[in-house]
Amino acid sequence: MITTTAVILTLAVALPGTPAAAARPPANLGQLAVVPLDDRPFTAYTPVAVAEAGGHQALTPPKDLLGEYFTYGQADAVGAWWRRAAADADGSVVAAPMLAYGGLVASRTCQTSLADARRRLTVLDEVKRKNPDKPLYAFDVIMRLTIEPTSSYPGIYSGPIRRWAILMDQVENLGQEERRAEYEQVANEIPEEIKADFRCARARDHQINRDMIERVANGTIDYLVLGQDDATEHGPHRLEKAGLAALAAKLGVQDRVKIYPGADILGALLVAKHITKRLGAAPTVDVEWSRTPGDQWVAPYQDVPYATLVDEYVRTLGARPSDSPDADILLMANTAGGGNLEPFADRIHEAVARGRLVAVGDDALAGKVDSELRSLLAPRIRFGELAGWSGWNIGLSISQSVVRAALLQASRTGRLPGFPGNSKGIPFQKARQAILLGAATAHVELTLQELAHTDLYRNQVLSQVQAYARDNGDDPQYMTKVFAGANQLAVQRTRALADQLFADEFAGTPIRAGNDSRDEVTAVVHRLTSWEMTLAWSRYQELEAFPTLALSTAPTDRGALLTVTALPLRTTVRPDSDVDERVTVVLRNDVGTPVTAQLSAVVPDGWVAPAPTGVRLAPFAVVEVPLTVGVRQLAAEQSATVTVEAPHVMPQNGHRQFAASATMTFGAVWRNVALAAEGATATASGWWRQYVPAHVIDGNRVSAGSRWITDPGDSHWLQVEFADPELIDTVRLYQYGGYELTAYRISGLVDGAWQVLSEVTGNTTQVTTHTVTPVRATAVRLDVLGSRDRQARLYEIEVTCRAAACG
Repeated sequence: MITTTAVILTLAVALPGTPAAAARPPANLGQLAVVPLDDRPFTAYTPVAVAEAGGHQALTPPKDLLGEYFTYGQADAVGAWWRRAAADADGSVVAAPMLAYGGLVASRTCQTSLADARRRLTVLDEVKRKNPDKPLYAFDVIMRLTIEPTSSYPGIYSGPIRRWAILMDQVENLGQEERRAEYEQVANEIPEEIKADFRCARARDHQINRDMIERVANGTIDYLVLGQDDATEHGPHRLEKAGLAALAAKLGVQDRVKIYPGADILGALLVAKHITKRLGAAPTVDVEWSRTPGDQWVAPYQDVPYATLVDEYVRTLGARPSDSPDADILLMANTAGGGNLEPFADRIHEAVARGRLVAVGDDALAGKVDSELRSLLAPRIRFGELAGWSGWNIGLSISQSVVRAALLQASRTGRLPGFPGNSKGIPFQKARQAILLGAATAHVELTLQELAHTDLYRNQVLSQVQAYARDNGDDPQYMTKVFAGANQLAVQRTRALADQLFADEFAGTPIRAGNDSRDEVTAVVHRLTSWEMTLAWSRYQELEAFPTLALSTAPTDRGALLTVTALPLRTTVRPDSDVDERVTVVLRNDVGTPVTAQLSAVVPDGWVAPAPTGVRLAPFAVVEVPLTVGVRQLAAEQSATVTVEAPHVMPQNGHRQFAASATMTFGAVWRNVALAAEGATATASGWWRQYVPAHVIDGNRVSAGSRWITDPGDSHWLQVEFADPELIDTVRLYQYGGYELTAYRISGLVDGAWQVLSEVTGNTTQVTTHTVTPVRATAVRLDVLGSRDRQARLYEIEVTCRAAACG
């Protein structure tokens, strides 16, 4: 669980007998009793971290009561713990599966009877009777499509059960008789006892879902979320959800009963809801999508449009969706699909530079950070500046950023719980400062933890741990032989990466923690004190990676008072040209005192640097300074770096000079007329699934989701039409490594007739460049005549004119 955070701060203590001693300042803004779904990091650590990021303390059961994986939690003991904790807390967030069955995995078997589950859940009624004025938020889970997968009985049947459950809905409920033969065949492959247990657990869980809605109607539960565990369009859950929604409507509680995808995230969402309401805030949230608009995409293991889910999450917290550029939070939602991700990264870069609260929701890939996005953001921002970044579920990014915005708003308007209007004086100011700094520390720790898990471990180490278990004769899904060795491997590999992540992306990051009633509290991320790391369960999927950080308010621990950003990060120019490029430098004052800076640029030899400029920034001001850089004779496909420097001082303390800088890159590239951004369009003989021809003209040469792929066939064609007739002399194909096009023909549409420009056989090269005599064409055509497996695969087609005659 989360550990005590270290904040470098000296507190003033009121002596007995002084006026401040009569009303002792609080140590936090409130307490929440939290019963988690199970003991995994996302379900147990995250709700606690969200509470602490909101200045609150989360009371949680002893970890040994929560069980671990197939050792189910002690449901009765957890209920008894909650009875006691609820009396001391300001409200509760409880997971019904833990109270009823002993956790999420336990809810997928029928080991607990309906009668026992109902008996255990009477603790809800008892706690509400004894604490009628304390909010009780609860969540339950609509059972997913299958059981827990392992390499042994019964987990070896998880795949067939999933397929059987989908077909059950399609055949029995939707009447798709053409699927009946497959349905019966799959059913016959699964032992009867497994099917019986699956049906029993579903029926019991569904009845408990209904009981929970009844408790909303009778006033026991103040707010309920029924989260759909991993699902697809079809399955038993489809009618179950419809029935639950109908019951909520019949009882008139649909405004307090929400049904949407998600299981692991629900505890954090409801904790964030509690805190946002206690802080009296309703932050606004503006959402932008990356590759695919949210209303046109469904995330992995979900069954509603992504935009619908994001809107539900935002509204659950009491936040307000907004299209305003001045919204409190900019939520950058990374979706899958084709398209160039760089403009999305640029928008994040610009918003962070200007001091906005920016959260990244990264669901493009299931359960992990999108490495392509990470590689684009690393040179643009420090990850520690974000208001959240989750590769597990966008609900965490929303919860974390909304709580952050709510706390900042409440501190600046004097609405912090536990601090009445007469709570003035140094002790109360110091107490506010300590709470705000503790919350800021927890916030940064949560971002670091999430990236250590969903980026470093799940992208770079997880597969090694899986292979280690398998190579040593164990089941990666349930290790009983080599867990110690697998755990050591996971921790050692991840720890080295995590230390570097902190050094590169978090150390020295400036933080605005809120207002302590007199001043805006500022700090920097000063030190990584320790890591707690271990595999969460005896399987390879999840790693607990809990950091302890220290923030510092001391000016001596700051390397800079300003953040300097050069926009855009990358600028392209025509090769071998002399051109003056206008760029923007954003200066952001990160402290509560005026700062004076001298802005200059260091350019390559022969280039023309802008004249140095003096800038004075008011406290927390953001100033944009236009600069013109004279680019001179940059060779084709070469790049050069310009460094913007901003040495600065505080006028009242001018003896110490601080330094801040930023870099930008200029690249010499030929104009690619075969880009959608240049007005080009692409058509083809066909495509496979979502890999449409438009992907080859979107500017993305690296994303596996941005390719043109066809079904198998003897030949294929792709055609790109330009916006206007263009002089061209070079065609470059970016192909898929290992599946190159072995034979193909490139033609140009010249004066209304196709003219062959190049023919290739025996190709084994991934990137092929074809130089031809310049022609004025209105389109190019690629005829694929051979490939490794009779499918065509292509990342990008680039069409340029490089000769001097091209102009």
